[in-house]
Amino acid sequence: MENQKKEYKPKINKLSKRKVRIYNRALNRLMTLMFITFIVIVILLNILKTDKTFSEEENRTLATMPKFTIKSFLSGDFTEEYTEYVEDNFAGKKGFVSIKTNLETLSGKTEINSIFIGEDVQLFEKFKEGSEEETSAKVAAINSFSEKYSDLNISFMLTPTSTKVLEDNLPKYAPNDDELSYINNVFSGLNDNVKTINPYEALSENKNEYIFYKTDHHWTSKGAYIAYTVMCEKLGLTPTPIDNFKIITVTDSFYGSLSSKIGIQGKKSDSIDVYIPKESDFIVNYVDEQKKSTSLFDSTYLDKKDKYSIFTGGNHPLINIKTLGDPNKKLLVIKDSYANCFLPFLTSHYGEINVVDLRYFYDDLDKLIENKEITDVLFLYNANTFNSDDSILNIGA
Repeated sequence: MENQKKEYKPKINKLSKRKVRIYNRALNRLMTLMFITFIVIVILLNILKTDKTFSEEENRTLATMPKFTIKSFLSGDFTEEYTEYVEDNFAGKKGFVSIKTNLETLSGKTEINSIFIGEDVQLFEKFKEGSEEETSAKVAAINSFSEKYSDLNISFMLTPTSTKVLEDNLPKYAPNDDELSYINNVFSGLNDNVKTINPYEALSENKNEYIFYKTDHHWTSKGAYIAYTVMCEKLGLTPTPIDNFKIITVTDSFYGSLSSKIGIQGKKSDSIDVYIPKESDFIVNYVDEQKKSTSLFDSTYLDKKDKYSIFTGGNHPLINIKTLGDPNKKLLVIKDSYANCFLPFLTSHYGEINVVDLRYFYDDLDKLIENKEITDVLFLYNANTFNSDDSILNIGA
């Protein structure tokens, strides 16, 4: 009978097994302790920290602690408002958002917080069209305004964003509604006495130029100038040649609103150019702030996160601009932030310009039109803001 080789089985010392069990228990306890310590630290930071009222990263006002009442609790309003407050004021939020975004990007995700990450690190804001009822109400408000002021020259520029103009750079199959279709739908419902201005074709023809920021939802000054020439053609004005502006690059380290929303800075920062009219003097009055200037630019914002606010110092309820333009032509601009870098192009055509942002303006618009003897009105919005914001409804209030 052949001798069978005995299979070698290493002897495991009982003492070694015991050491492994002790090590694993100790490791589990340490991990649990570290996790509990982390949670306690986060809770303490949230208790001890001072709430901010404004986020420079997101360029918006943050939610405040809601007042508790039995009625608000039972209705669910308190819970909803408290959740918004916690989300806005959570300690270390920026870091957590950045980690989350980096992990999602590594996994191949191309849509984060309704922001698409496109080719050449171009960021796009998702466009989701509102209901037909919402759009109809906004159109009706503008029609009501135009009927009330049928003696004024009223025009409406509704411009597409980079999401439409640069759509070839969007991720494949990105779930996105069509801004151009939305613009055409809005324009089709307006009265005949509202001149419509859609700069899509001109912007699209120049899409290889630097007409939109990569990290921000705004157009650049060059994009705004292209739209300005379209406006002039539509309104029978002679555009000021681009050579009549002094073009200065004021920063090349701008990371805008879209990069802030997803918590990361792209591989490439944006640059900001300002177009300063060479042959125009004007006085700018920021009415509510009781501040006057001889410039439409505020360079102090170049040292801040929101560098786009170099244009007019951001959004204001009312700005009054007096120029050397035609004293008989007085323009009212009703706008969103796309107009901020657009305003310098208007100064040679009107003797006085009043700029109203309905998101912040709560005074009597009718009285302003009467007192300032307005002759022309320009509505200027980008498609995404006009679609998502309902402050335009105040025009008929």
